[in-house]
Amino acid sequence: MTTKFKRGDVVQWTSQSQGVTTTKRGTVHQKVLVMHNPKHFIPKEAKPSHIKFDLRVAGFERYIIAVPRGGKSQIIDYYCPKPGLLQQVEEGDNQ
Repeated sequence: MTTKFKRGDVVQWTSQSQGVTTTKRGTVHQKVLVMHNPKHFIPKEAKPSHIKFDLRVAGFERYIIAVPRGGKSQIIDYYCPKPGLLQQVEEGDNQ
């Protein structure tokens, strides 16, 4: 697989949970290579409730995305959506 995104790129994707569709936007925190443990790339200060994906090793390349919770919260949540769902956000696109 060719590297599509680099650290710091702003990306977005749409997810669905319990019938509700949500578009999430965040920054590429880390690329995780095939058969590598993503847990090694999560900041030590991140609580388990901030990790929003399965930490098991995967047979495909993926990206950890840092997503601010929003509002007054300073908390960052970490997601790892399927790479095919990610779309790079162009500068100035404030949707």
